[in-house]
Amino acid sequence: MTTPLFRKPTYTKESSDSIYNKLGFTRNPFPSKPSVVIGSPNPVENGSIYLESLHEEERRRFEQLLIPNPEKPTGRTIAFLMDYATPRGRGIGKTSFLFHQSKRIMTDLGYELSKGLQVIFGVYVLPVSGDETKFWQFTKLLIDALVDKSVVATAIWRLRAFTGAVPENVLAEVGDEPEKTIGNDQWLSEKGIDTFMLLPHVMERKLGELGIAPNLVKALSLYGGSPLEFRKHYLSRISNVEWRKEGGKILFEDLVKVFIAAGFNKGVFLCDGVERIIQAQNAKERRDFAESVRYFFIDGQCENTRASFYSLLLTLHPYSQELLSPHWIASGLDRFATLSGGQEADYTVYVHPLTQESANSLAIAYLDAARIEDSKNGIIAPFTKRGLDGALVAANRVPGKFLNLLNLAIEKAIEMGWETIDSDQIRIVIEARGKIESDKQDSQDALPPSQIDLRK
Repeated sequence: MTTPLFRKPTYTKESSDSIYNKLGFTRNPFPSKPSVVIGSPNPVENGSIYLESLHEEERRRFEQLLIPNPEKPTGRTIAFLMDYATPRGRGIGKTSFLFHQSKRIMTDLGYELSKGLQVIFGVYVLPVSGDETKFWQFTKLLIDALVDKSVVATAIWRLRAFTGAVPENVLAEVGDEPEKTIGNDQWLSEKGIDTFMLLPHVMERKLGELGIAPNLVKALSLYGGSPLEFRKHYLSRISNVEWRKEGGKILFEDLVKVFIAAGFNKGVFLCDGVERIIQAQNAKERRDFAESVRYFFIDGQCENTRASFYSLLLTLHPYSQELLSPHWIASGLDRFATLSGGQEADYTVYVHPLTQESANSLAIAYLDAARIEDSKNGIIAPFTKRGLDGALVAANRVPGKFLNLLNLAIEKAIEMGWETIDSDQIRIVIEARGKIESDKQDSQDALPPSQIDLRK
């Protein structure tokens, strides 16, 4: 018998998911949590199941505010993403929307969105925790996103092409996966490119002409085409003391010069979860945050403001909006991007709650992605219209809560042997969920104060 230390699991995802076959699904079609987890391998959770028509109005507003086009060659420098119905706040689809817009931009570097006018990058950014309260930490967060989302690497790939160091016949073979071709030294070497001496030398000379920090020139020349290598040999070696002193220059001076040299016209930061920063800040930090946003994005002495290069979309919840607003006004930012006082609509993309029609369409998109038989696509079975309507009302028309409630309904249907999920079944699910939450609270209340989980 194998020792427990080397025992292998007998559980398989396939065998676990087979319980949903009786309802015609390969798995539970809906997410088990009312939020999107960017980067998760599970398509139900990572936002890849996205219904374009759900946010048609928001998409148009987003493009109007932030994306340059022939009719409007400039966009807002700062804009906001907020919930149209303020009491809801979370789970209304902001994360999915932002992540999808960044993908739309990066697919062709903004060619379609700008009608061929500009070369743009869009980066989704999510603060990790409330510990990132200083502006230098926010700056580091933006730089990390530029590296991890291959924006810096893309700039280096473009510079390799523009400098003439890579011949035209080789460029013609780059294809749709540049990270494996022009971003891969081994592939370039196989094509006869000297990646040991000539290519780094040409890149170093080109980057050196931009007047950026010498250590950054060296790192970009040798490692900039690979996010992992650039992080290992450059970012990871910068201390917090250096970030405090030099982070602003790296992002708003040096990298802007690199992006412009690489032919980019605009960079858009799509910042989700900004309340994680704002709510953890004290009053002094909020004032400093607002003052720094003005300096580095609006009218400070840096390459970014001179070129009007970066745009910033901040996702704000009602409470964090109230906390930031007085400091935003005191810094003078209200003259450039109004955050309160009834004029914020001119700078805001509002995310609207679900309607019955959009809720049905959203449910079908998730159901179809998990169906065994494609012939049944486009229908709401095993749900009835009354069942979906009841779930929508119970979820307060919030997409995340709505989808999570449907997940619970599918699980209950498997447990109870339901073939149809109508309003009566939804009511049973809601009552069961309420009992579980009540039992959890009773258990929490029964704990001595030292054992109560204060994180909830």
